[in-house]
Amino acid sequence: MTQSLTMDQEFLSDQYPPLFLRRVSPERWHAQLIFLHASTVHSEYYLPIALKWAQAGIRVILPDLRGHGRSSGPRGHVQNFQQYLKDIERIYTAVQNQHPAPTFMGGESYGALLAYLLCTQNRPRLKGAILIAPSFGLYFSPPPWVQYLIKQALYPIWPRLRPIFPLSVEGVANDQNIPRLIERDRNTNRHYTLGFLVNLWKAQEKVLTEPLPSVPLLALLSADDGITRNDRTEYILKDHPQRVLRYHYASGHSLVADQPEFVFQQSLAWMEERLKAISEPPVMTS
Repeated sequence: MTQSLTMDQEFLSDQYPPLFLRRVSPERWHAQLIFLHASTVHSEYYLPIALKWAQAGIRVILPDLRGHGRSSGPRGHVQNFQQYLKDIERIYTAVQNQHPAPTFMGGESYGALLAYLLCTQNRPRLKGAILIAPSFGLYFSPPPWVQYLIKQALYPIWPRLRPIFPLSVEGVANDQNIPRLIERDRNTNRHYTLGFLVNLWKAQEKVLTEPLPSVPLLALLSADDGITRNDRTEYILKDHPQRVLRYHYASGHSLVADQPEFVFQQSLAWMEERLKAISEPPVMTS
């Protein structure tokens, strides 16, 4: 049965920087999903799958990370990756204050890395996380001695140094319309700073020292991913007692772009299973 959907947006301005949020809310819903976009892109790229989740009874919140899309903050730069986590905590708190309902975290690539780190801390009403091609490890990471040189010599002096050439989008998706769209979109980031790069490495290192999340995890991976390392994801999640891994064998890095039906069906079925195990009553809105 088709539902009426409400799409709205706002800036979360309780603290600096103001953060841009998109929301897709069905008439009748029983859970909500905060979904974090990948690096380079922004929340608008996830509207098509958000509409599908909403039609299935999941309220979806799509934020732009600081320095991305329409959110404030230096473009493509962060002083400390913990600032992203504090921003996501702000968003989570605002969502719960508006509707204290069962909530899932989710994200793709860098967004999945941040969603995972947030889930290592207890959050009220958090029922699980959907991790799509999480960037726990990258194929193009430089050797340790180069990372050390960047961290110790270059980063302290030029934290906002940017590359001359834009970041390549090759391998992001098999659908070549996606790279072309990213290249022409003025709201995407393709000149990240040294600060962003160094803090990506620090966030990846943090994953290895944090306790495993206590909530269930669903990891959706592309077998042909040439950007993020599936072996790193399998290693990090191998001891999690409530983790589910699913592979797709015909996709580039972005499963959301190349295989949205696979992501939708797998994630919806998994969320519905999690919701069956809880006793909170459904939320009805109009």
